[in-house]
Amino acid sequence: MLGFWFVINLLQSRFTELLHDEAYYYIYALDLAWGYYDHPPMIALLIKMGTLFFDNELGVRLFISIMSVATIVLIVKMARVKNYLLFFALLFSIFIIHAGGFIAVPDIPLIFFTTLFLYFYKNYIERNRWIDVILVSLAIAAALYSKYLGLLVVVFTFVSNPQLLRRKTFWAIVLLSALAMVPHLVWQINHDYTTLYFHLVERSRNTYFAWMHIVNYLLGQIALLNPLVAFFFLYFAFSLPAKDLFAKALKYNVYGILIFGLLLSFFGPVEANWTVAAYIPIIILAYPAIEKRIGLHKSAYILSAISIVIIAVLRVYLIFNFTAHKTELTLQQEFHGWDVWAGEVEKIAGDRPVVFTSSYQLPSKYIYYARKDGFTFNYLRYRKNQYDLRNTEVELMDKKVLFMNSDPMIILNDEIVFWLPAVDSTKIMGSWWYHTTIENYRSYNFLPIEIDLKTLDFQASSEIEIPIELLNPLSEPLTIKQAEGDSWLTVSFVQHGTVVKYEEVENISNLKIDKSYKTVLHATAPDKPGKYNLWVSIRSGWFPPGLNSRLKKVKISE
Repeated sequence: MLGFWFVINLLQSRFTELLHDEAYYYIYALDLAWGYYDHPPMIALLIKMGTLFFDNELGVRLFISIMSVATIVLIVKMARVKNYLLFFALLFSIFIIHAGGFIAVPDIPLIFFTTLFLYFYKNYIERNRWIDVILVSLAIAAALYSKYLGLLVVVFTFVSNPQLLRRKTFWAIVLLSALAMVPHLVWQINHDYTTLYFHLVERSRNTYFAWMHIVNYLLGQIALLNPLVAFFFLYFAFSLPAKDLFAKALKYNVYGILIFGLLLSFFGPVEANWTVAAYIPIIILAYPAIEKRIGLHKSAYILSAISIVIIAVLRVYLIFNFTAHKTELTLQQEFHGWDVWAGEVEKIAGDRPVVFTSSYQLPSKYIYYARKDGFTFNYLRYRKNQYDLRNTEVELMDKKVLFMNSDPMIILNDEIVFWLPAVDSTKIMGSWWYHTTIENYRSYNFLPIEIDLKTLDFQASSEIEIPIELLNPLSEPLTIKQAEGDSWLTVSFVQHGTVVKYEEVENISNLKIDKSYKTVLHATAPDKPGKYNLWVSIRSGWFPPGLNSRLKKVKISE
């Protein structure tokens, strides 16, 4: 059965085009490092190793498919499976298991190393040998190198067994796993803790409370399991008491991770996959109880058969393209036609690099399928990503590029729009794409701006002083210039993702920066009280304001 599962996932991997995020993580793998803008480095390493064997989609996903098989083997051992037909019928009904069989995203190594950690932890509490200490430590580090949410599994597992504090070997685990994370910590320090800033501050900058966030979170958790069989797993995972320390650790993880996700949903939208680490404990806890209850088997087989048929249809849907048009954000649109799209864009661009607007997905798909240079200019309404850490923006300076966007204009808000100059348009697979040639490309997101506010509370409509320092990370002086138009330092107040107030404050055209440039900007606060995100950016030529400073959360009072 596992051999069949492995072959099916290999075929799916080879003949299904890359998901947007998979193409993005392929960009990670082009430059191996101890960290990346959005995530730790495990997914990049796995993709890099796979593409050494196969230079196609199968290479990107090869080690994900291998991990999927290994994960199931470990679950079988910990769940003490005897009825393999029932087990695989239920397991292959779970949506996240199928996604985890081939999709190359950080959640899948997290699932594998979570399972491995639980397996090693079971041995550790039973035997307490030094080999178990080493294996547990390595599994913890690998889970954290996959995704930071792996820390939840470690914390809830150890909280379930406070007696571990009396073991010397427990402190050895803490020390060894911490030492294993030192290279990543050094990377974070050298990059100004960029990943932590993204997850803790930037990602949540526009969040707010809404009941639908909570509803969507709960529905998302059921969807990960599959609504048809979710009852079997959730009922027994929650209702049965823990009979030993290992089962107690599993229950702590189920409750802890799911409640953690629920609490987050009170502050903003929560992606369903953030809690995937809880589903391995759910399966291990629930399956033995399901297997013992013979009366449930018939219903389980029927619902599993229906689920597997539905999932098989979805798998076929991902392989075969049933439409030539890509006009909506659907699974069909994300998985199909991007090789054709990249080829059409390449015909327009020729040997010129292609610069897209505020999208890490588009340049990633273009780089992967066209094997040509691509980049994204991220402006104020978007966010930074891995392209801001690469040296591409500097390498493109003063070079001829093709600038491409899905609209002939870039919208800042309802009143302010930036039009692409000398724009042309091409219809590709049913959608219009707008593009223009830039002879001497220059954007300045690589110049960080540090804000030194003395207070974060301002009066509405008052004039405020914003001391800033514009830094030049290059080894030589830089002159701010643009072929057409002036360059400005701008101040923006953003609320719930909307640019409420925007000002061009200081003209810096032809400003020469050696190491840094200090100035005090004078801007006007919004006239409506409330909480805002304050940004200081560079707007140059016809480009919209970019992302130069980190946000400052300010309060505007009456």
